[in-house]
Amino acid sequence: MPSIQNETDLVVVLSSRPYSDGKRVVRVMSRTYGTIALWVNEGRGKNRRIAMWHAGAVLELSGMNRKGSEGLVQFREARRTVVLDGIIRDPRRSAVVFFICEVIEKTMPEETPHPEVHDLMAQTILEIESSSALGWLHAAFLGQLIRLLGIAPVEPPSPHFKSLDLPSGDWKFEIGLEQQCLEMPIALGFMGFLKSAAAVPKMWTIADRKRLVLGQVRYLQHQLGVIREIKSYAVLEAVFDNER
Repeated sequence: MPSIQNETDLVVVLSSRPYSDGKRVVRVMSRTYGTIALWVNEGRGKNRRIAMWHAGAVLELSGMNRKGSEGLVQFREARRTVVLDGIIRDPRRSAVVFFICEVIEKTMPEETPHPEVHDLMAQTILEIESSSALGWLHAAFLGQLIRLLGIAPVEPPSPHFKSLDLPSGDWKFEIGLEQQCLEMPIALGFMGFLKSAAAVPKMWTIADRKRLVLGQVRYLQHQLGVIREIKSYAVLEAVFDNER
């Protein structure tokens, strides 16, 4: 990304890590620039604003500045566009947000603009904040992400296929290794969540949901050429262990 100066942009916070006293490095999904790292001076004492930089925070930055093509982006001012009290206070909501933020941070290419991904994240976070049914929102998010990136597999051309191969995105007449494929009907559920108004599959178990979500993540990472562990998923499944 080239030098930037005097820009205003919308961002979603992906992660925040302390650097030194009163300073931290915050990774965000920028609507204009994609995933970038910010240098944040959070202040001290009564002026400290650490709560603003939680995962999933939706912010507007003004006076963005970076000299040269590398390094951290600085800014003059940050303000919240929405207050997410439910996400901050509810472990179930925050677990979903941490998961989708980690997926984006570890999967999307650095400094590659994807405004549609930013908008999907912001929309999903607002839904997480307000929804009473949280158990499938992460599956819906992943399905829409795969569709928006233009990497969705085609519909199976024959009812006789037995699995979706995750590395290639091809339909197969045989069932391969568990981490390399999704068997029917999980694969058909995968296809269903590519639609904007996907319904939760009837009679699916918590184990089916886990199989689907891990398959969605593996498919996404295979198509983008990035294979990294999503550590927050174990926490997410523990939180929703009894919620379908």
